[in-house]
Amino acid sequence: MQVGAFVNKETNEEFTSCIFTDASGDRCFVAFSSKMGPLSPKQIAEMKDDLQVVELESGNYVLCKRSANSWEDVEL
Repeated sequence: MQVGAFVNKETNEEFTSCIFTDASGDRCFVAFSSKMGPLSPKQIAEMKDDLQVVELESGNYVLCKRSANSWEDVEL
């Protein structure tokens, strides 16, 4: 995962986003939750156990804090 600064081509507004790159080079952009705001790479690393990526109905992805009632992993 990387964090980068970008410019919206329609509004010229600057924004920060996370970018996940898979082995084939495909990239997935993940926005920061508006409630949380942008985080530095150091902050993300420190909070990694308290963060999750959520897919919105729009198909976009957002990095946000885990809620108390979030899903739990089950090892099978």
